[in-house]
Amino acid sequence: MTETSKDFANPQFIEHVLRINPNVIYTSDLIRAQQTAEQIQNIISTYRNRKVKIITDPRLANADALLAYEELLQKDVGTILFIGHEPQAKQIWEQYYGAEHPLHLKHLETISMPTVVLNNELDKWVFAALHETALDIEQAMNGYLLDSAAKAALGFLDKLNNWYIRRSRRRFWASGMDQDKIAAYTTLYTVLERYLKLCAPFAPFISEDLFLQLQAFSNKKEKAESIHLEHLPIASIHYINKALLQEIEVVRRIISLGLFIRSKNRVAIKQPLQKMELKID
Repeated sequence: MTETSKDFANPQFIEHVLRINPNVIYTSDLIRAQQTAEQIQNIISTYRNRKVKIITDPRLANADALLAYEELLQKDVGTILFIGHEPQAKQIWEQYYGAEHPLHLKHLETISMPTVVLNNELDKWVFAALHETALDIEQAMNGYLLDSAAKAALGFLDKLNNWYIRRSRRRFWASGMDQDKIAAYTTLYTVLERYLKLCAPFAPFISEDLFLQLQAFSNKKEKAESIHLEHLPIASIHYINKALLQEIEVVRRIISLGLFIRSKNRVAIKQPLQKMELKID
């Protein structure tokens, strides 16, 4: 979160703070960041009737911000909200997501930063698809277009199951626990948890059951009691890599057409083709 605005009375900002619902706030020692942390603390106190602890870490305003962030990831204190500055946020983003998709935050903008290094394009793609779906669902629900929201949720399920999970099986089944395997499992867990929260209004019972089962794989000391006591996750346009989404969509269309042609001509999937020509407009 950047701290370059004092418009703390903005309803959207207050809504995002309440949806994040942090257990602790980490901030730098700069005056504006301290003021932002105190305002957020007041918002939570007013609307949630609880006081959130503020911890000051000077490293969040200098070149050691990345080290401070990595230490925060090791803490089991629930949801952490850190008040950062754009240069340090960019440093963390480039380390964990990559420099090919730069981060440009607006005033008081909130974003859920990656918790593992995303080197695999599949991980970046599924996050892009998830955040795009989340924005579509929230926009449709705000307009009371519940059928459109439900269709968007169902559309993502096909992408997750028939593309991400299938294409990542070798990563899941790999021996040992290297960084790529950890990234695959962490990405899958994060995507499933957020996706179930998005589906909760449309499929309350199955979402609740799957969400509670998913908690068994969480490393948090305090497990969530119910998905219906959780907040809708905040989507971010910064994860939505349009070029990557379009590239994968082209590949998916090619595979779908190939399967259709095989089925039409009764050619088994495991039977190699002698030649295949594609025309991509």
